[in-house]
Amino acid sequence: MAKLIKITHDLVINILHNGLNFPVKEIDSIGKVIVMNSRNALSYAIITSHGYLDETEPDSMYILARDHFRIFNQAEDFDLQEGVFSLSGLRLVTTINNEIQRKAFLKNHEKYILPIEYSGYQELKSKISELLLKIKTNGLNCNDFIICPISAQNSGLESFFEYVVSVVFNRKMFLTDTQIPFFYGVGTPDIAAYKISNLIKLLHKYGFLEGGGSIIDLMSVSSFGLFNFSSDESTVDESIVFEVKTCQTSSPQIKKYTKTKIFSKAYEVIPVEKESEKYAGLFTINTNGKIILFESSEPIDFEKSIQKEYFQWIEIYLKMYLLANLKTDELELMLSEHDHEINNPGLIDFAKTIPFEELLKSIRNTLS
Repeated sequence: MAKLIKITHDLVINILHNGLNFPVKEIDSIGKVIVMNSRNALSYAIITSHGYLDETEPDSMYILARDHFRIFNQAEDFDLQEGVFSLSGLRLVTTINNEIQRKAFLKNHEKYILPIEYSGYQELKSKISELLLKIKTNGLNCNDFIICPISAQNSGLESFFEYVVSVVFNRKMFLTDTQIPFFYGVGTPDIAAYKISNLIKLLHKYGFLEGGGSIIDLMSVSSFGLFNFSSDESTVDESIVFEVKTCQTSSPQIKKYTKTKIFSKAYEVIPVEKESEKYAGLFTINTNGKIILFESSEPIDFEKSIQKEYFQWIEIYLKMYLLANLKTDELELMLSEHDHEINNPGLIDFAKTIPFEELLKSIRNTLS
């Protein structure tokens, strides 16, 4: 019989340390934390929506939600959504560059991921107040702490597992996205992983990717610098879909996503002790935080031609995130130089028509 695994402070530490190999550190009077560099920490914070401690903000936390970094509303369509770009005119709004301008601490110093268990809002608020006092007593900077809240009901932790899945598959040379734009009437998959060999090779060549990466990572080059990565590993195009649950032992709605025939693999992501289902594999953890992956017992219905058409849209989607490395005036200049109108329709037309490699070269030249 399937049995959910209770998520605790120690288990979160173990998942990030034993499962993902991030270093752990003990801080006097505060306890164990996970250490990340500022670049990785920002990706963690955006994907999970876990907040940086910041006494100038409501509830003393500065939260960067993945929803704020939207571009398109639906797969294989090009209707802009308010997020990275403004709907009221050609303007970059929510980008890594702009967030760092608002809060410089996002780029500075190593960061500490600190899980906090709580049973209600007031208890969490009280624990954060106590924590702020301890941080000051230790002579530390509160902005260097990111809080991972763990409710007594195991709820609200889906985004944490979205991050865990993303890191695991980024290290397998996949691009990952969370809460992805998909098709009306089908729903929104929690995570998708794409291995698009020709695009990933170009992203490596021009320093926009280290191995694999999340969509968020593609926007960070102008703030954190280019990567230095090369690989001779041959890759085969692949697409995987995931659905996360932390309060139930199965997620049969993933079948809605596999019915599109875009994905060659599918995984339920659940902290649970059970075997995988026929309709999907299982991504889970054990009580020591180690990652466990079971394949589905039956093959996923998949068509290469449908995947290829979807990947053509994904290429344009990726271009839009790459353009978020620019400032608005730099974007206007790039559109002008390529004879496109300086407005949102001109932006979409530019993303559709410019070759991927040429775009990478143009952005890199602009940043140099």
